[in-house]
Amino acid sequence: MQGHSRKGANPLRAFVYAIIIHVAFGAMLGVSLWIQPRTIMPVEGKPVQAKAIDLAAIQREKKKKLEAEKKKKAEAEKKKKLEAEKKKKAEAEKKKKLEAEKKKKAEAEKKKKLEAEKKKKLEAEKKKKLEAEKKKKLEAEKKKKLEAEKKKKAEAEKKKKLEAEKKKKAEAEKKKKAEAVKKKKEAERKKREAEQVQRERDEQEAVSAFGAVAWAIQEEVRTNWNPPAGDFEGFSVLFTIRVDREGNVTSVTMVRSSGNARFDESAENAIYKASPLPIPGEPRFYEYLKEFDFKFSP
Repeated sequence: MQGHSRKGANPLRAFVYAIIIHVAFGAMLGVSLWIQPRTIMPVEGKPVQAKAIDLAAIQREKKKKLEAEKKKKAEAEKKKKLEAEKKKKAEAEKKKKLEAEKKKKAEAEKKKKLEAEKKKKLEAEKKKKLEAEKKKKLEAEKKKKLEAEKKKKAEAEKKKKLEAEKKKKAEAEKKKKAEAVKKKKEAERKKREAEQVQRERDEQEAVSAFGAVAWAIQEEVRTNWNPPAGDFEGFSVLFTIRVDREGNVTSVTMVRSSGNARFDESAENAIYKASPLPIPGEPRFYEYLKEFDFKFSP
């Protein structure tokens, strides 16, 4: 049974036992060094029953474990180193990226600043240009306004002068017209006076001429009178006779009746029968002799 146990013992369990034994020996050695040395009396050994340990297997396992641990440690260190290098590389890349971003940002800010300055400069130039144009425009408007005012003033003065000249001319014409009217009126007055004098003279001459032929007209009418039956001695009738330039009777109007209709009618008929009447033949006398009163008595 014991031979079978040694031969088929679990190497791991043997390895564990070996470690426990070594730890126990180590502890005992440490305690012995810590405690004051004293005489240890030999003790009668007691027989200990222990399982047989395969030291070669333990050593192999230990070596295998150490190699595994060493390999694991090497892999861990390699991994750690790789991770450190990776981290360093990542940090370097991050730093590089940050520096690139910082540089890019700085360049962007610089560009932005330059653009802002350029924009500011352009705006300043634009503002200056606008102000110059505004000033130029204001000056042009001022000049235009002054020219307009000057032109307006010149036109006003010209208008005033023209109006003054027109007024002066109108007054001169008015005066001339007034003088002409006055002169005309004076001429007309003189003409009227002359005409009046002439008319008075013509009228007097016409009356004189008519007086010279009045008896002839009277005789002409009496000659053409056809008296009605009865005694008409002391009867008389007054007519207004109108004649043309040749003495032809154009109308006979009774002004005052004799009181006898038959006598009045016979006298009117006699006047028409006597036409044309022997009136003065001078044309200038016609105006005064075209209408006259005629008294008829038997």
